[in-house]
Amino acid sequence: MPRRKPKRRQHKVIAFKAYYDTDQDILDWWEGIEDGERSEAIRDVIRDYLGLPSKTRRTRIAAGKIIDLPELMEVRRDTLWIRDALNDMPAYLERVIQHVAATAQVNVGQPARASPEVATDNGPALTDAESQRRVRRMQQATW
Repeated sequence: MPRRKPKRRQHKVIAFKAYYDTDQDILDWWEGIEDGERSEAIRDVIRDYLGLPSKTRRTRIAAGKIIDLPELMEVRRDTLWIRDALNDMPAYLERVIQHVAATAQVNVGQPARASPEVATDNGPALTDAESQRRVRRMQQATW
């Protein structure tokens, strides 16, 4: 009785170019992965970017040892969240200060609650140009 040929899994090839002059770091990483495990590594990177759990729960280190570090990915996500929060903080604080300054100007007729040593300035904390410059600098910041 002849054996049936097993069905091949359906697949799609996804490819991209990496240039020696601008993507050398990616090429070095790629060459450091053992043959036969590159597709798995790319799948893990894409799933991590999408925020999906990895199908493999191992991380390969340079010496070739396999270690189980699912917590490492969680620490990485938390670190990225903290970085984004710190990048957004100056704009958030500026909005809070502008809100407080706007509400303080509305209550001009009421007696002052601040101590006499505190100097008040009725002008905005930052000019629009300074505010825009700060936003651009924070967007360009790398950590």
